[in-house]
Amino acid sequence: MKRIVLFLLIFAVLADAAWLVVIRPSPELRALAQLPSRSELAAAGRKIATSALARQLLSGELLRPHPLEPLELVPEDALLFIDAADAAAAGRTFLNSRLGQTLKDIHWSAVLDQLEVPPLLRKPAEEQLASLQHLLNHPLLQESFSRRTVLALLPPEPESLSAAPLDALLSHALLLAEPPPEGSAVFLDLLKAEKKQPDLLYHHGMGIVVLELDQGRKLHAAAVGGQIALSLGLEPVQQSIDLFVRHFIYKRNGLITKRDYAALKQEAGGLNDFFLYANLARLKTLLAGEEALPLAAPSGLHSLAIFHRPDGGTANFTTVLRFLSESLRLPLQKKIYTAAPTANRTLAKMPASLLLYIWSAWLQPASWRQSLIENGSQEMVDKTDAWFKAQTGLSFGEILSLFGREFSVNIADISTGGLFPVPRLCFVLEVPERNKAELLLDRLLSGMPVKSETLPNGVRLFSLQAAKGMLQPSYAFADNFLYLADSREQLLAILAESEGRMQADPSFQAVDTGKGQPGNLLIFARAARLVDGLKELAAWAGMMIAVRSDQAGEKSKVLIDQVIMPLLDSLGSFETVSLRSFTRKGELVMEAAALIAAEKQPEIAAEAEPFE
Repeated sequence: MKRIVLFLLIFAVLADAAWLVVIRPSPELRALAQLPSRSELAAAGRKIATSALARQLLSGELLRPHPLEPLELVPEDALLFIDAADAAAAGRTFLNSRLGQTLKDIHWSAVLDQLEVPPLLRKPAEEQLASLQHLLNHPLLQESFSRRTVLALLPPEPESLSAAPLDALLSHALLLAEPPPEGSAVFLDLLKAEKKQPDLLYHHGMGIVVLELDQGRKLHAAAVGGQIALSLGLEPVQQSIDLFVRHFIYKRNGLITKRDYAALKQEAGGLNDFFLYANLARLKTLLAGEEALPLAAPSGLHSLAIFHRPDGGTANFTTVLRFLSESLRLPLQKKIYTAAPTANRTLAKMPASLLLYIWSAWLQPASWRQSLIENGSQEMVDKTDAWFKAQTGLSFGEILSLFGREFSVNIADISTGGLFPVPRLCFVLEVPERNKAELLLDRLLSGMPVKSETLPNGVRLFSLQAAKGMLQPSYAFADNFLYLADSREQLLAILAESEGRMQADPSFQAVDTGKGQPGNLLIFARAARLVDGLKELAAWAGMMIAVRSDQAGEKSKVLIDQVIMPLLDSLGSFETVSLRSFTRKGELVMEAAALIAAEKQPEIAAEAEPFE
């Protein structure tokens, strides 16, 4: 009874308060509380009801996120991944190139038969290659590769990797592809068209279609976050679904949130149509068969990125290797990775006609002796010092100290008129200690017929008169650099500037990625011309092998005629190629460029037939 009375009393108090405050409030109370009127409340209610948020809640649109970025569906511990804008088109372009056609036209089985490669060595590789080719030819993958495609490799168990490497890798590979314009249902309908009726599994309420393939494999497919997820293993697809479900709680997750990847992706500038990322530390741990270690592997190597940026008739590839400098244990590796970039001070002198040019700022010869000592070779260093001291008057260490960081070698031509091909070489070495270097050369050439001349620019050129002047290996000092060549004409072309310069040549400029910026390495080659010389060298090498052994000569002829020569011919589609490398804090960067010969560009740009 008391409870009823108490309840009635509370109800009466609340009802009276509601009457005074809400229904008939006094003007003073309304002003104090600043309560909205009934018309204002109604207007506010209408605005809320017609708002975008209310429509999304009522329609369920808020619970259906927009298509996710594919890398949001890739687990963060992925070992590597490839992101291609149109993998099918890239494959067709490669197959239609001279190199692709050559690889396809070589009768590999016949070559292996003639080389007498035992079946024990070739059969496993041939079977795995046939299996992989069959898989890539599947209509589902052909459909997937025609749009943006992400192929990721998730970490397999070390036991399965050692037992069946290819099966372990394939079952942990995850393919994410944009669905066709008609939607994911159209893509999944391809599964229903298969001879075998697919099965259906569920994970977090989302369907996974399972299709049996040949050779006992199963293909798993699911529409996840606006992407089609495909894998020969069930777990990779399930992990993508897990990340999709987590997206309802976290704004972004998956590999795309990884800082290391984001920094490397930013370097591509959004202009790439191909991007590869590899977690080198995890890969090394997996291949070593050890337990998972932190990202910083003992070698210091951290991660790798490779991306391609098309630029008309030029193909540009960039490789970025990231490392932890404090974890680099090999002395030579540490010196290379951490050496500061420097300006190339001899590039401006190089003639445009050079066949091959290689420049490096990684020489540092004075450090070689110290590296030998650190590796416990003090006795060998002492003996070397004594021998050089007796021959030249300078120890090995003193000779090395004469040279600086910059070094280059170039080939002006490959002479094929004699018994064997001879490249015309020229070496350029930095010599901070020029006076000592001059004394050393004077002592080495003492008593030999040497002819000297002064060029118009004041540089003295010295030529050794060998074979009564028929051979004239020459050298000269200019701007703290020593130039050594096997002919006088080569040095005249460089020092007397008797012809156009390489930097002004359009075919060099097309592949010059550095544009005069400091670097550590530069390689430039006129590929089409260099190929002719390499073919001569290959033919000469085959002849030398045949002279020593008839049986080995027959095999070398097969390899040279049916493999090496066709491959070298295919490289003639490139006019010039270059490779530039430089370091920056925690990174080693390599930039490669290739200029496609003008008459070959339409051929390479044309689309090839689909994979066969």
